[in-house]
Amino acid sequence: MEVQTQPVPATESPLLQAPEAPAATEPSTAELRARRLLITGLVVAGLLLLGLVALLVLLSVDAYHATYTGTGPSPGMVVVGLLRDAAIIFVAFETLIIGALMIVLILQVQSLVVLLRDEVKPMLEAVNETLATVRGTTQFVSHNVVSPVVKWSGYLAGLRRIVQEISGLRKSEKQQVRNSKEVDNE
Repeated sequence: MEVQTQPVPATESPLLQAPEAPAATEPSTAELRARRLLITGLVVAGLLLLGLVALLVLLSVDAYHATYTGTGPSPGMVVVGLLRDAAIIFVAFETLIIGALMIVLILQVQSLVVLLRDEVKPMLEAVNETLATVRGTTQFVSHNVVSPVVKWSGYLAGLRRIVQEISGLRKSEKQQVRNSKEVDNE
């Protein structure tokens, strides 16, 4: 029994076809409005940040000149000192927050480890046992069921072919006898 297959052209092969691109949809007016608002907000925040940096540079230059000339504390020097103190306090507060978040992170990692140890590990062991059982079952079925069936079906196919050949010989002998009788009758 011979199976004939025809090659599939590349244009018809589902594996070689490019996935269809999703249809491009126009953004709604609400999305456009939100996008414009976001861009405007980012531009304003950037300009404010640049203005703050420029102000700090001017105040620092003013404080530097006041210190260099020895005229006493200038308003710029006072502002720079206050900003320096505020920055130190801000960094200290940030350090406390980061420390607290690190503690929370460590506790979450610990709970994840407990979860993996207590719940996932037994599941993996059960899966391994099931896999071993399936492997043993397939080997048993292969050796005790499939192999004998394949072997006996091979024997039967051979026997059937032998019977066909023998019956084919008998048919050809009968055919020859008929042909010779027809020739004799003529």
